[in-house]
Amino acid sequence: MDIATDEILNNNMFRHLLNDPNFLPITIIFIALVLVAIWQKLDRFFIPLALVYSLYVIITIVMSPDQKSQFELPMKEIVKVPVDTLNEVINKKESEQARLAEEARLAEEARVAEEARLAEEARLAEEARVAEEARVAEEARVAEEARLATIEAARLAEEAARLSEQARLVEEARLDKEARLNEDSVVSGLSVNSINICESINVSLRKPVNAGKVFPMTLGRVYCYTAIQNTLSERTILYEWYFQGNYIDKIPVKVGRSNHWRSWTYKTIAKVQIGEWYVLIRDKETNIVLETAYFSISNE
Repeated sequence: MDIATDEILNNNMFRHLLNDPNFLPITIIFIALVLVAIWQKLDRFFIPLALVYSLYVIITIVMSPDQKSQFELPMKEIVKVPVDTLNEVINKKESEQARLAEEARLAEEARVAEEARLAEEARLAEEARVAEEARVAEEARVAEEARLATIEAARLAEEAARLSEQARLVEEARLDKEARLNEDSVVSGLSVNSINICESINVSLRKPVNAGKVFPMTLGRVYCYTAIQNTLSERTILYEWYFQGNYIDKIPVKVGRSNHWRSWTYKTIAKVQIGEWYVLIRDKETNIVLETAYFSISNE
């Protein structure tokens, strides 16, 4: 073989080497490994790396492309897909994505609606619970008020019965006292034929004017008119005025011998003396109460 033939073969071998797509990456990796070994001072790895790289270079130069293809993995046959079919696949994918997005949206709306429904049910349940508690509390309050009203009614009934009994006893005592006084007055020869509380006295006729039991405070004064039977000699009687059970004044009046001696006194009423009054007619000598007249002053 001449020199020209050797040169051609060498050129073909180096062309195979340079055309190999793996040559440049493997060479770069080899150089990097060598540099790392030098940096790490791993001299014992230089010879193995050099042998591996040299073996790769020799195999690449010696083997033809056809022979190399025997060591490569066969590629799958490229299937040509028509454009229409590809568009249909894309459209189907987009439709599927849209369907999934719509389902996700509907599921989210359903979840939100369910949460709103549960919240509304919880609110209604809470309102019902509060209303029930308010109803129970109101029923308890009404029952308590009814119980208290029953107790108060019983107390008022008992108080009314007590007051009625007291009034009865007072009235009985008063009647007994009046009967006793009448007996005493008969014995003493002095008694009251009639007694009236009135607004004024008709002096010319010696009669009471507007007699009654209740008088307004604006009247200013009230009169006590009496007709007395005296079968004895001249006597003195006392008009004793009482307000709210408290002694206020005493007015003496001379009474001559007569079957119908008429006399009277009056009392000025202050603004603060609104309430119950009474007047006692008393014999000054014997201190016997001949009669009592009751009346009241109203705030009118």
